[in-house]
Amino acid sequence: MKKCSEIRLYVMRFSEDSPSASTGVKLYRLGVAERIGERRLHNLKGIILDPYAETLISKKDLSEAKTLVVIDRSWNVLEKEKRMRLKAGKMLRRRLPLLIASNPINYTKAFKLSSAEALAAALAILGCQDRAKEVMSKFKWGDNFFSLNAKLFELYNKANDAQELLNAEKEAVRLLTGGESIDESRGSSW
Repeated sequence: MKKCSEIRLYVMRFSEDSPSASTGVKLYRLGVAERIGERRLHNLKGIILDPYAETLISKKDLSEAKTLVVIDRSWNVLEKEKRMRLKAGKMLRRRLPLLIASNPINYTKAFKLSSAEALAAALAILGCQDRAKEVMSKFKWGDNFFSLNAKLFELYNKANDAQELLNAEKEAVRLLTGGESIDESRGSSW
């Protein structure tokens, strides 16, 4: 079984927003993650976080998680496109389930996670909680991400594969919306 400490973290930055506001930039400046370009992405094997992927990331993906790549883009631009225009090569495209942002820009907004929150969430779902906390420790609001999403992570950590996680996500949506089901056509974001 893959060790959490062996997973290499990468940030692919599209420079659509201010570097000073980018959590991805902060992570590679601090040496927590590495910056990667699209050409180099084709040579990697692992998981790329894609908010429009059909399959949820799950514990079952840990064996494939040699690398974990987050795309650092502006939500304003990404929401206009409604899909990722990126050739991922050998990478598995995975999305995150419903989570609540704790970053100052999108505080308490569902799905609108920062790059750091997305990496931390993926690590936590893979079962790498200590590594996830290490990522978020670089931000003064980082601990709040886990407390804000504690019940969701508790629900998601019971799931062993993508289908179980999808069922858990649907249950989370029902609980948070007072019984309404998830809008399948909308898809998910981070």
